[in-house]
Amino acid sequence: MAMLEGVAQLSLDLLNQSTQAWVEQEYHRTVHSEFDTTPLARYLAGPSVARPALGSQALRDAFRIKVRRRLRHSDGTVSLESRRYEIPSRFRHLQDCFLSYARWDLSSVDLVDARTGAVLCAVHPLDKSSNSDGQRRRMDRLGPDLSPLPATTMAPLMRSLLADHAATGLPPAYLPTPIPGDSSAPPATPSAPLSKDSP
Repeated sequence: MAMLEGVAQLSLDLLNQSTQAWVEQEYHRTVHSEFDTTPLARYLAGPSVARPALGSQALRDAFRIKVRRRLRHSDGTVSLESRRYEIPSRFRHLQDCFLSYARWDLSSVDLVDARTGAVLCAVHPLDKSSNSDGQRRRMDRLGPDLSPLPATTMAPLMRSLLADHAATGLPPAYLPTPIPGDSSAPPATPSAPLSKDSP
């Protein structure tokens, strides 16, 4: 304050700027007699107890609330603050949806897991103008495609099993029945009559 005694019109803005300049350029860089070093060097030599500041998105997320809404299966939407929000079709099997949002910012609404609170996806307001064309959007699959493969060839496992069995050289464990009219089939060998001593 002694360095500002000659200023006639001392404003708060000038006082803040002067204080900041004096602390950064004079106080932190002057050797103090109590610990024989500058405050800046003393601070840098000690252990850091600083905690990183959270980002703006993390601070916004901290003030969100989680609500439960019933999913309307006719159009895949939920009602939130008198608005309809569209749930992605891959979550159409849910009965209830848990939404995380801030009351003052309805432009950012997320679908969250009920148990862990993890964000599953963002949900958006229902766009009535784009839905008015009557074209139905293709629905996402609920899981992996489990439809059978086209029957073009033998399964690799069956080919491997047949090759392994043929490598043993053992004859087949059955007598093939000849197909009528098939000349390529070997003739059936008549079996010997069983004697009364045979088991």
